[in-house]
Amino acid sequence: MLTTYGRTQTLNWRSGTAPASTTTRYLALFTAIGTVAGTGFTETSYTGYARVAVTFGAASGTDPDTISNSAAVTFGTCTASPGSNIIGWGIYDAATGGNLIEFDYIVAGGTGSSGQYVPFTASAASPSVITTPAHGFTAGQFVVVTSEYGGTLPTLSQGSFSGVLTVAATVTTDTFTLTTSGAVALNASSTGDGMLRQVVPQAMVTNLTPSFPVGYFVLQAA
Repeated sequence: MLTTYGRTQTLNWRSGTAPASTTTRYLALFTAIGTVAGTGFTETSYTGYARVAVTFGAASGTDPDTISNSAAVTFGTCTASPGSNIIGWGIYDAATGGNLIEFDYIVAGGTGSSGQYVPFTASAASPSVITTPAHGFTAGQFVVVTSEYGGTLPTLSQGSFSGVLTVAATVTTDTFTLTTSGAVALNASSTGDGMLRQVVPQAMVTNLTPSFPVGYFVLQAA
């Protein structure tokens, strides 16, 4: 999704003001995802890591139009200090520092098999029961939750919807419960709803070389 900076550049173009331009975009890997304001992000810092230049092919499709990376993207090999799991990526306008233009989580499989957000309802219970028909999740998988694309999240008396959440052991065809990264159950004092999607954190270990194939990074506009 576009950051505030990325949205501003797009709107400037529509108003006739030329957006800031660079000839190269750089891909970064995150161990924590922040907000569209561009704050709260933590870039991985394992020994051997650096942002990598990324190129995109021509736009295709209609509503949404999409572009994707036209070449495989390979980061430096982790030679030491692997640090936390990688959970997301972002595109900057500089090899270091610079402005974060857009970002997303690392996704694969899961509901809809494409990493797209799907709707859910949540009960007022301890723990709150999440209902998403034929969700396909299994215990131990990871999701992120948002109300930005629709719904009103329930009021929680314990836990938080922020960050990466874990599908807990109580799973049926249509329902499951969630815990935080600290294994705290989400207890809700009201009902609610929202959107969720599966994410696939990448555990970093020494000698691992993060790599993504052609077409993995898909940017859409509708």
